[in-house]
Amino acid sequence: MKTKPTGPSRQSQESERAGEKPWTVRSVLQWTTDFFAQHDLASARLDAEVLLAHVLEQDRLALYLHYEDTVPGPALQAYRQLIRRRISHEPIAYITGTREFYSISFAVEPSVLIPRPETEHLVEYVLDHVKESARAAGEEALRLLEIGTGSGNLCISLASHLPQAQIVSLDVSLSAIAVAAKNLRGHPDCSERIRLVQGDLLEGLHPERARFHLIVSNPPYVAAESWDDLAPEVREYEPRTALDGGHRGTEILHRILHDAARFLLPEGALVLEIGEDQAEAMAHAAEETGHYRRSRVLEDYAGKPRVFIAWI
Repeated sequence: MKTKPTGPSRQSQESERAGEKPWTVRSVLQWTTDFFAQHDLASARLDAEVLLAHVLEQDRLALYLHYEDTVPGPALQAYRQLIRRRISHEPIAYITGTREFYSISFAVEPSVLIPRPETEHLVEYVLDHVKESARAAGEEALRLLEIGTGSGNLCISLASHLPQAQIVSLDVSLSAIAVAAKNLRGHPDCSERIRLVQGDLLEGLHPERARFHLIVSNPPYVAAESWDDLAPEVREYEPRTALDGGHRGTEILHRILHDAARFLLPEGALVLEIGEDQAEAMAHAAEETGHYRRSRVLEDYAGKPRVFIAWI
């Protein structure tokens, strides 16, 4: 049983022929939770619920409202295929094709990084920054640059809450831009204010023609030397170009820090997501550039350094 998920789908037909009870939502979830636990999946119960809800085209709450309902045979067959994928450590988000970020559902594919809860801190900081700024009154359009579009989760979340924002979002990957464009079509209120552009960091921009109040990025910051220590869900499935920040993990962060000042308007700010062990190095690097008058690091809800801000 540890190699083949033969439980709910195949056994349901045998049970019905033998006059036994059919597979209910309750029994399917219990069997799958146990099976996932045997395969060392940390969130076995949650994974079972998310996958079953996906197959039944329901939310997770609906599973508990229909806990004793029989799961139809075709749904069990489809569910069994998803179980196979999950025990191979394929991320849930790639299996279901969606991930929620800042209360918005985004389509995700293996060509883009799966949005993380910690990246919501970037959104929260930018919204707080703008709220406190004179620009929040709508006196002028807020010009914002995102480096690393991915699924579009960051730029779309910001645009949804900042009706005065005009956003340029860059990504080196055309596949990522295609996913972001797909997500953007689901937000017509933002589509006129977000421009998706292919580009490698800031290399394709000209500072005399492109200046911004804010530059925001969740860049690659995983140290290449620690790549093999990552969970298989990350190491084997997510795009390495969106995660690998070079030998120490700070190479791309430093490139952005060095180049961004030329594209910031007076009193503009650079806002970056960083690794928990990179705050001191980033503060030192910002001071060394001579471009920034001050910097600050904000912690996430776990108390770990997560957001680095530098003002010119």
